[in-house]
Amino acid sequence: MINIKTYIKIPGIRIENLNDINENSSKYFIDLDNEIEMNKYFQNLDLDYIDGAITIEYYNHIIMDFRLWDIVDQLWSYFINLVEEVIQNGYGVTYFPDQPVKVEMKLISKDLVLFSIDEGRVISEMLPMKKFIKTLLSSAENFFVKLTKYVKNLNFDYELNKIKSIQNQIS
Repeated sequence: MINIKTYIKIPGIRIENLNDINENSSKYFIDLDNEIEMNKYFQNLDLDYIDGAITIEYYNHIIMDFRLWDIVDQLWSYFINLVEEVIQNGYGVTYFPDQPVKVEMKLISKDLVLFSIDEGRVISEMLPMKKFIKTLLSSAENFFVKLTKYVKNLNFDYELNKIKSIQNQIS
């Protein structure tokens, strides 16, 4: 099972120990789907730099965790572009918006994709292509839809239209 979730960093909370961040993630991050907590903090978000984390897990194997937090709205946009590249060319690469973390995705066969993250150490996982891409896109869509629900003056129509276009290509 592929599980992809988005978390928003709690404004004003400093992250000083990356070793603590996964064990005590709720001290630093709010699950985007937790409307009660999000409503407490959304008005304090810096809308130019929405810090957060995307976690990716495949059958209890963690591929991406809270240590790789970054500007999460930009990161989701980069992931959408990455998926588009992979569908068009069979290979795509991007970097995190605010740190030197390289993300690669490569079609291995019509059914498998190799997803790799290089953040000083490389984490690679062979994943079912359609399931992974569909889950990634639906998680990105959930992020943009929810964020516009919390913050009315944000507009992610471009990203949402691009997600729909890619979803139509792979259906």
